[in-house]
Amino acid sequence: MNVKEQLPNQKGSPMRRTFLPTLFLTLLLTDHALGAGLESGFFNPYVSTGVRIAPETITPALRKWYLPQTLYDLYGWKNWEYTNYSRDNYQRYTDIELQGQRFYDIYGNYITRGWQVYNWTQEHPAEFGSGISKSIEFGSWFDRILISSASRGQFAMSLTIGEMLRTTLTPMTFSKPLFDGVQWDMSWDKYDMTILASRASAPSTVNSFRGLPPSTRTTFTNLMGFRGTAQVGDFVNVGATYVNAGHWSSSLDANNNSLKGMLSGRLNTGNVQRLLVRLSDDSPADGVGGAVLFLERVYIDGIQHPEIRPLVDGGVRRGGRLEANGGNVITLIYDIERDFLPGFDDEITDFREIRKVEIELVLANDYAIDIASNVQTNDTGEPVFLPIETARGNIQDGSNQRVVRFTYGIPSANEIAGLTIDVTDLFGGLNVRGEYDVNRRFSRFPNQNILKNQALGQKNSEAYFATASHTVYPWFGYGEIFSMDPEYNTSMFIPDQRGFVDYENEAMYLFEMVDDNDDQDRFPDWSRRFTGGGSSNQAARTRTADLAVFPGYDENNDLESDFNQNDNGQPDYVEPFIRYNVDPLEFLYGSDMNNNTVIDRFENDREADYPYKRDHRGYNVYGGVEIQPGSRLMVGRMRERLLSDDRRSKSLYGMLTLRDEVPKHELSWQLYNNLRSVKD
Repeated sequence: MNVKEQLPNQKGSPMRRTFLPTLFLTLLLTDHALGAGLESGFFNPYVSTGVRIAPETITPALRKWYLPQTLYDLYGWKNWEYTNYSRDNYQRYTDIELQGQRFYDIYGNYITRGWQVYNWTQEHPAEFGSGISKSIEFGSWFDRILISSASRGQFAMSLTIGEMLRTTLTPMTFSKPLFDGVQWDMSWDKYDMTILASRASAPSTVNSFRGLPPSTRTTFTNLMGFRGTAQVGDFVNVGATYVNAGHWSSSLDANNNSLKGMLSGRLNTGNVQRLLVRLSDDSPADGVGGAVLFLERVYIDGIQHPEIRPLVDGGVRRGGRLEANGGNVITLIYDIERDFLPGFDDEITDFREIRKVEIELVLANDYAIDIASNVQTNDTGEPVFLPIETARGNIQDGSNQRVVRFTYGIPSANEIAGLTIDVTDLFGGLNVRGEYDVNRRFSRFPNQNILKNQALGQKNSEAYFATASHTVYPWFGYGEIFSMDPEYNTSMFIPDQRGFVDYENEAMYLFEMVDDNDDQDRFPDWSRRFTGGGSSNQAARTRTADLAVFPGYDENNDLESDFNQNDNGQPDYVEPFIRYNVDPLEFLYGSDMNNNTVIDRFENDREADYPYKRDHRGYNVYGGVEIQPGSRLMVGRMRERLLSDDRRSKSLYGMLTLRDEVPKHELSWQLYNNLRSVKD
């Protein structure tokens, strides 16, 4: 018995009235969607739907059946028609839908077909879990920069991925002319926010051909940065900044990694067998009042071990104490492998189980402490000393005697957190700008048997400045205060592809969050690894120092020194005909506030471009009157001192600038005078 025989014998049975219209509607929607897809350009004939029954081919015909497929859907081509392009011109086969790779989601659903130009993944726990891939199209099609932006109403967003990004959060926290990484910017009506991310130790190079695997690492250094600002009222803008660069390990769970860094791979190979502590004179030029050592102790996992006595090299012994003056140094060599003996209170029985080593010193006068070990070396295995602490001022009478206790560790992370404030045109002309930053440098105790919960060491430094200016024509005034600790640092050691760090090679193993770029061009003034503008040639990733550094010498911005416009290696002011319009540097006038005989705008150093120099604290204030447009009279006072030494600078100054023109006779004249009383 079949179903048809049980149905009522009448036209349009209820079942048929329901089924046939539904089937017709389905086919109609399918044909309409196909046509709409072709017209809109979003139809993709390569969606995997499987092979199904084609009812239109179920006919008793002998000829070959040509079912319309790809060429028909894309170009309307029919097998039985001849091609004539007199009216409809030929369209080449190549189409965006026919190129690239297919991409599916985790459920196997087709997403799109195209090219993966940039991919950064981080998988935990997994060996070589951090991978970055930059396809050949990233370099050839997009010239190493991708930008995705969107906006709606008061909100705007831009995601930028590139190798040569001019990126600045603040001049004291993060500023690079060539940043290689990801920058995500957002802006609202009164708020702005920026997020930075980069695998600083290995941002990867552009692939030289298709099909290359990603650049993977197990031990690497990640950079993360954030800055947000908020407009408060009409005149005040406040902001917060955070930057962190630290060692990560993909072999550990994500929860076991930390913003304070973790040691893994070759950074955590072996055990601490020998520690070397070096004490020196922080102001060796005076030859007196250097480091004085009264007592030293070693603590293993918090327990004192008097049996570990150092071998003392250098220094002069006077009255039971050691002194290091001038160029003399004291080196304390602790042989932990040989001398360690487990005591009654110890929970360990072998030096390979040590989780933490602390050194306690009783010091006085003007000391500097550096430390090295057998696992903190250069590429040849020689121990490399890194700074720990310096004394404040230049005390020479022993009045600053104190106990210094620190935990030994290898640098694992560096972070800076700060606040900013900007006040613009308050009370009809008052402008204020200020910034306060805290720098925390972390270290971990290396032990190949301890992969998690490694002992942590921490050192803090501070930096701040504030400037204020006010103008009530013709009167004006300006003031600034500043302070930067000598240990304030925006650098971080980064491992190579072996997971190794040569602590002596800054060019290859140091990442700078604030670059030295005195001439403010697109290239940093020092040589560093991975400074942007990558190439498939790995050797090209280490930039040499900028050979064309002339701060203030290129006022016409033609990338040639204004003192050598014909680029012949000879100053223009010594050449005939040219020298008439070019004056030697010593004939130029300008401010020299640090009294080093070099005009401030021509200064060129080898330091990060902070607004103020490290190890300096002081203030500067001046006021004046504008006599006429372009002519001013100013008087001021400056005080400045070093934090690590007893060196000071006091200055009382007056400055007069007069400028005028006589258009009738095509004459112009300038007069500058700076009267200054300085005591250094």
